[in-house]
Amino acid sequence: MRPNRFDAAPGRKVLSVSTSAEDHDSLRRILDYPGWSITTAFSCQQAIARLCRDRMGVIVCDGHLSDGSWRDILSYVAELTEPALVIVASRAAGEDLRAEVRALGGFEVLSKPFRAEEVNRVVVAAWQNSAVGIQEPAPA
Repeated sequence: MRPNRFDAAPGRKVLSVSTSAEDHDSLRRILDYPGWSITTAFSCQQAIARLCRDRMGVIVCDGHLSDGSWRDILSYVAELTEPALVIVASRAAGEDLRAEVRALGGFEVLSKPFRAEEVNRVVVAAWQNSAVGIQEPAPA
């Protein structure tokens, strides 16, 4: 299922935060739509630097990073004027993790390895609910 309703909308920026280049490549392949842009970071520090330079609507963050975790990213994002929605990516994407992510203000959990249908559903839903997505006029 492709999110064609949003194909023509400019500036759909997703930040992929993972130590795995394979994860970044997989998200790029799955979300390869006109107007969508995937920016990558391999650590919390890189992610925060990118967030200081550019507004993102959605962040897909690996559960564990070399210098922190999704909780650190979520904590930083919560301080932003227009916070991005954080999706946690994990090989252990069970109900306990989902409950924790939601309780702390995250949007959802994606199972790894990524499956196109799940990524499309979750990322598009997050984008529609993000502060950045809400401010855009509805696509024609």
